Amino acid sequence: MTAKDNFTDICNLTTEVMGLEKGSLAWKSRTQELQIPRMVASVIARTEEGIHHSVIAEILNRHRSLIYHYEKSHKGNYTWEKYRNTFNKVYMAYKKIDDKKEIFINKPHMKKYLLSNGVFESP
Repeated sequence: MTAKDNFTDICNLTTEVMGLEKGSLAWKSRTQELQIPRMVASVIARTEEGIHHSVIAEILNRHRSLIYHYEKSHKGNYTWEKYRNTFNKVYMAYKKIDDKKEIFINKPHMKKYLLSNGVFESP
């Protein structure tokens, strides 16, 4: 998966967890209802996935420098109850999905896993 795909998945998870419309994080609205989840998705993408600022900015339809600001402000924002609750809620959902990901040692290990789970090899 590409960085864009990964961040799009994080955005979709964030909107789902927060009960927002899919794709709403890229809207131009500055309401807290959208701004806080946008900040949270950006911070998770930077800290957990290492996604570049410009990729995040492109998908959120924002300037790259704003993503730097979100990342720098995270520690201070975390003292704000509304931000903290949103961050914790989305982060726990992200970790729950992340913990379920299978990690394969090598290609033969992955092939064995897939074949044992009903995936057929094409000739």
